[in-house]
Amino acid sequence: MKTFTEVYEFMMSVMGNIPFGVIAVDMEAYITMINENAVKDLNFGKKANHFLDRPLLDYLEKESELHVMLKHCFKKGRKPFNFEEIPFHNKFLTISGRSILNGMIITTIDVTEVKESRLLATQSLLEGQESERRRLSQEIHDSLGPLLSTIRLNVESINSKENLDDGTRIRLSKVEELVNEVTQDMRDISHALMPSAIVDFGLITALENLCKKVNDTENITIDFFSKNIKTRLDQNIELGLYRISQELLNNALKYSKAKTIHFQLIRHMDNLVLTMEDDGVGFDKKLLAQKTDKGIGLRNIETRVALLNGAFDIESSEGNGVFSTVEIPI
Repeated sequence: MKTFTEVYEFMMSVMGNIPFGVIAVDMEAYITMINENAVKDLNFGKKANHFLDRPLLDYLEKESELHVMLKHCFKKGRKPFNFEEIPFHNKFLTISGRSILNGMIITTIDVTEVKESRLLATQSLLEGQESERRRLSQEIHDSLGPLLSTIRLNVESINSKENLDDGTRIRLSKVEELVNEVTQDMRDISHALMPSAIVDFGLITALENLCKKVNDTENITIDFFSKNIKTRLDQNIELGLYRISQELLNNALKYSKAKTIHFQLIRHMDNLVLTMEDDGVGFDKKLLAQKTDKGIGLRNIETRVALLNGAFDIESSEGNGVFSTVEIPI
């Protein structure tokens, strides 16, 4: 029959060969077992044996997200948890916990490479989309633009003849009107695909134009305010914030039933803060959190914010509008 020491050494050998971090804690969150992968993931800086019979929470920064979540978990009676891709120092960890007899088993997995690979793939996808938008915008401008101009010149040439009857002139006027409408639609589509104002004049001018187009409909009022943005920003930040603003405005116009939207972009010392607040019908934020499918627009915003290493938050309740905040480091 094996002794306790032999069994313990066998267990530690098994834990040492598990390809992810494992920590066993007792009812008071004191460490009873820990492997080197967990020590590495949590940046503890010493060998695993050093931490036996010591409180796990003492080795985590008290204000860190991980410390707060684990402390809350133990207060709630060691309920199972799964924290996915939480930021920890210069990495991302997925940490899970399950109750066992007289304690918990906590696993840690460093998912930094996986997350970075996914973000890189998403960034490549979005860059491909923007490249295709630029191509389509240019193609519309180069092919349809001259064609419509030629049609307009021909209509004007025919209309200038003196021997035309009134009926023909009326029909030509209608054709000219249609050509003008198609030309305007073409410009709108081309601008939506790749707003020239961003390329030529920068983010603020592009956002002012975006808000003006909405205000011109007279269905809703957008109050736009910017501060401390006197120079051009990085091209990726400008385009990212413009697309994020488009999505936020589209969501407000489609769902909020608002009369007024307050839209701000302010540059601080080390970040840009974009806020959008409407006076619409709002929604139950708890119901949104329970949805597995949040909608394409919201997913696009989250993806673009993540690619800019930013943070995105929405505050709302039924009948009290929506307040959205985007923070981007610079």
